Amino acid sequence: MDEFGRFLEATPAISGEAKAAARTRLLEAIREPVPLSPTPPPTPPPTPPARRRGPRLAWRLALAASVALAVGAGVITVRGSGEPATAPVAAVRELGDKAARSAETDPYQITPSPGRWLYVKQTIAPLRQEPEPEVDRDRRMTLETWHSLDGKQVALDDGRGRLVTEEYGPGVTAGDLARAPVTPEEMIARIGASVDATPATEFDDPGATRQERIFRTISQVLGEQPLTADVRAALFRALPMIEGVSVKQDAIDAAGRHGVAFARTGTWERLEIIVSAQDYRFLGTYGESVADRTFDLPGGATRTVKAGTPLVWSARMTAEVVDEAGDRP
Repeated sequence: MDEFGRFLEATPAISGEAKAAARTRLLEAIREPVPLSPTPPPTPPPTPPARRRGPRLAWRLALAASVALAVGAGVITVRGSGEPATAPVAAVRELGDKAARSAETDPYQITPSPGRWLYVKQTIAPLRQEPEPEVDRDRRMTLETWHSLDGKQVALDDGRGRLVTEEYGPGVTAGDLARAPVTPEEMIARIGASVDATPATEFDDPGATRQERIFRTISQVLGEQPLTADVRAALFRALPMIEGVSVKQDAIDAAGRHGVAFARTGTWERLEIIVSAQDYRFLGTYGESVADRTFDLPGGATRTVKAGTPLVWSARMTAEVVDEAGDRP
């Protein structure tokens, strides 16, 4: 059964007990991906066998949060229809260089280690109606996660005050990226090698290109990994080297902060990595579908996600190193 069908069939009415049960199922889903079957399925490129990594956790955490955490109302600026404003490639390089210079002068230093954790607090737009992938532009919730400084685990509250730790990572760690030489070319090479060695899961878009997967991995690494200043700088300089990356002017994160974004349109989704227009620090992400896509549901039914549907909207509010998972700054 596909991912949508599983939750349609298994999720009860959203009572307090149901929320806890749904969160438990979703935490289990993080451990073991369930096939998602687009119709018709594109043919994925051949990839060498390798260890599987977890499915795209940001989407699943948003799904878990939408049925298991308190939702607060929020006021947002609604994006209009039509193509996003973009700037020439030269502006992308300029943005990458400005963001890199800002990272290089950032006094906040992180040393990757196996014993400590990166606490990340986000404001996200929850799903409009579980299990649909569309996020609700008009609501906000807080999501707290802890990421091990070795880049291999994530922890979050299970909805009952108990911390659950999962083996999870983007396929490349902060330590991998911090090995000399730390250059934009090396960032692309190392992340590209990880992408090549990690076949897309059933949950991922099977039609995603290598460039698209590298861009998405950098987005994940910037938001979730404890990166040193030189690695952050190299990643920002690497983004303009990815084919198809442009600049989105006046991008807005889920907290309503205006910035500028590295944007890339893939086969099914446009993803934005949003940075501050003032100091170029990482703010959050936004993603929306760019083509209609139909999914199978139980009983032979189908569900179509229309082009222009918002799929993820986040704002990173806090990122601090703490001693233990569950600690807050």
